[in-house]
Formats: sequence, C-alpha cells, structure tokens
Amino acid sequence: MQFLPRRLHTRLLLAITLAMAFGILGLSFWTATSQSRQLLAARQQQAELLTRNLAEGSAHSYVLEDYAALDHFLQHSMGLPGVRRVVASDENGVILTDFTRVSDSAEPQLNVGGGERINVPAEPSASLVHAGTMLVVWQPVLAGDLLGWLQVSYGLEEVAALQRQIWRNGIIFALAEVVGGIVLIAWLLRRPIRSISRLSGFARDLPQHKGMTLPVERFVTEVQDLGESLNYASTELCRIEQELLELNRTLEARVEDELAKSREKDALLLQQARYQTLGELLVNIAHHWRQPLNNIGARVQENAWLLANGEIPPENAMAAADLIMQDLKQLSRSIETFTLLCRPALPDQVVLPSDAVKRAILMVQDSYQQAGISFELKLGAEQELQGSLQDLVQCILNLFSNARDAVVAGHDAAGLIRVEIDVEEQKRLTIAVSDTGGGIPPQLLHSLFDPYVTSKFRTQGVGLGLFVVRQIIEQRFNGTVIAANQDRGAVITIAIPLKQETV
Repeated sequence: MQFLPRRLHTRLLLAITLAMAFGILGLSFWTATSQSRQLLAARQQQAELLTRNLAEGSAHSYVLEDYAALDHFLQHSMGLPGVRRVVASDENGVILTDFTRVSDSAEPQLNVGGGERINVPAEPSASLVHAGTMLVVWQPVLAGDLLGWLQVSYGLEEVAALQRQIWRNGIIFALAEVVGGIVLIAWLLRRPIRSISRLSGFARDLPQHKGMTLPVERFVTEVQDLGESLNYASTELCRIEQELLELNRTLEARVEDELAKSREKDALLLQQARYQTLGELLVNIAHHWRQPLNNIGARVQENAWLLANGEIPPENAMAAADLIMQDLKQLSRSIETFTLLCRPALPDQVVLPSDAVKRAILMVQDSYQQAGISFELKLGAEQELQGSLQDLVQCILNLFSNARDAVVAGHDAAGLIRVEIDVEEQKRLTIAVSDTGGGIPPQLLHSLFDPYVTSKFRTQGVGLGLFVVRQIIEQRFNGTVIAANQDRGAVITIAIPLKQETV
C-alpha cells in the first residue's frame, strides 16, 4: 500500500475516479459488444437472404448456359449495400465470373481468370463463414440438380466503425465523468479537508494551547466528532496538568509523611518483636534461676541448722557463705546478660559476632536443653563489626526461636541447632544458623521474610521474627538474609559486608 497517496482526500479522489472510469469503460464495452452482436446477426440474415435471391436469379442463366447474362446480372447485384465480391462457379468449382469492389461507392471490377477453380462445399447447402471483417456466404444454384455455386462476400466495415464509435464515445464520456466527478468531489470535500487541516494543526500544538477550544463545524458528522474530541482532550489536558502541578507541590510532603509512617510502623514491629523476645527470655530466666535458687535455699537451711545444733564450727561458716555467694554472683551475671535486650540499642558499638552468639546461647540454653535441643558453635574466621550488640543478639535469638519451634514440631528427640561463623572470599562475614527441624515448606521460601508470614498456628506466632531479622540486618548492618533447606532442616544465613581484615 506504499504506492498509494498518503492524504485521505487524494485517496478518495483516486478511488472514486478509478471506479467511475472503470464503470463507464465497462458499460461502453458491454454496449459495443451487444450492439455489434445485434448488427452482425442482422447482417448475417440479410446476407443469407440476398445470396439466396441472387442464386434464384442466376439459375435461369445457368440452365441456358448464358454466361453473358449471368455476368450482367451479377454486375448489377454488386450495387447492393455491403457486397464486396461475387464469384460464380459450376458444380466442380470452375470460376465462371468474378466481380469485386473495395467499397459501396466504388465501381465493380470483373476479374478475368483462365479456368481457375475454387474449393466449393461438399454438400449442396447454404453455409456462412465469418472471416475477420468479411462475411462469406456459399449458396448452391439449384434447378432440380446442382448447377453451380455462388460465393458472395459482404463487408463488415460498418460494424467495426460502430464499435469504434461506441468506444470513442465511451472514452469521451468517461473522461467527462471523471473531470466532473473530480470537480464535484473537490467541491464537496473542500470544507471538511480545510476543517481537518485546522484541527490537525490544533492537535499538533495542543501542549501549547491546552485549555483552548476551537469552534466546531457541524456540516460533517465525523469532523464534528473530531473537533469535539480535540476540545475535550484540550480541556482534560489542562485539568490533568493542574492536578499534576498540585500533586508535585504536595508530593514531597506526602512522601515525608509516608516515610514517617513507614518508620513508625517498622519501629512498632521491632518493638513488638522485642517484647515477644523478652517474654520468651522471662521463661528462660525462670529455667536458668530455678536450680541456683534451690541450691542457695538448701545451703542456707543446712548451714542454719548446723550452726543452731553446733555441728559446724563458726570458722567454717565463711566457707559455706562463699559457696552461696558464688551462686549469687552467677545469678547477677545472668541478670546483666538478660538485661542486655532491655537497654537502648547503641549503633556505634564494636561487636564480635561470636560474643553475640554466645550471649544468645547462654540466654536460652537451659530451657532448650529441657526440650532436648543442644547447641553447636563452629567458628571458622570472624571479624569485629560496627553496630549494635543488642540488635545482633536479638536477630540470633529470633533465629534460635524459629529453629526450636521447627525441631519441636518435627518431634526430633535429639534436636540440634548449629551456628557457623566464617568469612567468605567476597569479604563478607556469614552467620549460618541451621536446625534439624525438617525444613521450610517450599511455598513459603519466596515470602518467608515478609511480615505475618508463618507456618505455625496463630497461637504459636504471628510471623514477625524473620521479618525483624531482615529489617535489622539490611538497615543497620547493610547485609542480607537468605533461607534455604538442607538435608535435615533449614538454614538461615546472615551475610554482612566487611571492611577490615580477618582476625
């Protein structure tokens, strides 16, 4: 379609012009063909009738063998319209006389031959042959028996002339119709085309003329619809631009508000997770303190009874008091460990990862041992980190809590939580916490660190532990957290980029 004009009105003119031209030429061809056939049929009937009359008029001369009279009769017959040649022969085809003329106005000429022969039909019956612009009729001369043949040729020049005239008139009429159609179409399209051109210019300059409208001409429905649509687009563009300007003016403040809300939400989630961790630590404190307090109570009662009965010398009472004080000091140290999470986080501390892991294990070791879970710490290489010790301990406690729940849910009587600390070649320190709890369901792997995603019952957890771990590691340590499954359970790996050398 690349060869067609690109302008719509040019295509319309071309299409209508071609349709009119082909239609008129087709009508002319059909008219010429129809009239030619009618004229040819009439000429054939006329030729057959004239030839039959000539044969009947020539029969007397054939009977008397008066060929001079035959010549005279046939010479006069050449005056009939359309006759171009008359040949008379005997029954064997020997030419007796032969007259020709080139046109109706020309004189007939006698062709003298020396006994020439022509091929006559095999059967003594009339026949007609159409050869080019000539119509040849064979007519037998009969008088009881076959006396001879007449061959009369008729010219069809007027038929061809009629066809040429019809074609000429058709072409002239087609050209007149094309010119008239072009003028009419151009007159009908001049206003729509002018309107469309004006609307196109308005559409191109719409960003500069937004809010403006053009008067809509209503004499063509399509042009009216286009004008109304462009006016609507102009006003809508102006309105949308005003809304965007207003949005841009308030966007910064709205972004700040949303960021503040997001920070507040994250802080609330972190605080909620910390309260949950502290609640679990209270249970661990109870398990951690129960045995030392029982020992202290038993020794106090024993020493008091011994002193009252005089079974222990006063000088030995100090040694018994020292044993009691050792237990009290151990409880005091455990209090300092447990109160670590209650203090505000200090982001500029120097943190040793193994120290954070050991503190976390100390907090939960007693209660986990009662559930049949043991710890294993494997230290490959490590380096001090810049950050908050409380944050790192809380992350590890959250990982321990998830590992414990998985081991308990998997009914592993000899559960194991393994912690591996190492430094990779990419200058990243990794802390990998793995368990023997059976692994993470595959459908949760892609959303495990999203808030409120959990495989536990609602009464066992709300799905904030791993979300808090990811938030702390990404925002405060600039690290990453990934989860995967291994042979017997899950492994959560914390990766933190390093800046110093390995120790």
